[in-house]
This record gives sequence, structure tokens and C-alpha cells, in this order.
Amino acid sequence: MAVDFAELIGRVIHWLIHSWKTSLQDEVEGNLDATWGRMYDMENYIIGVVTVVIILGIVLPLVFYLLLNEIKGSEYL
Repeated sequence: MAVDFAELIGRVIHWLIHSWKTSLQDEVEGNLDATWGRMYDMENYIIGVVTVVIILGIVLPLVFYLLLNEIKGSEYL
């Protein structure tokens, strides 16, 4: 399930990278040719994993920062 989610995120990001020049349906179904990877699905998977790592790298520290400040009090903000 995580692989499918990462691949779906990668497909949408890949579509955005192509500046909406391709059809989103073709992007999601994987009907396009690979440009820098062996397979188009692999490209989408790699883009999805990188995107998820970036999102988690931003969101998790922010959540922990906010939780720690809530526990300690708002005097550190």
C-alpha cells in the first residue's frame, strides 16, 4: 500500500513537473515512455519517495517543535 501511495504521489508530481503538457490519465496509467529511468513506473516511484521524504522532513520537525513548545509553555516562542 505504501508503494502504491508513493507511486501515485510520484505520478501527480511528475505530471506537475511536465507543466500539465501530458494527460493526467496517461500519467496515472503509466502510458508514457520513460525518460531517465528504466521504466516509467520506477520514475514515478522514485519521485514519490523523494516527495514523501521531503514532506516528512518538514512536517515532523515542525510538529515536534510545536508539541515541545506546548509542553514547556509559550515562553519560548
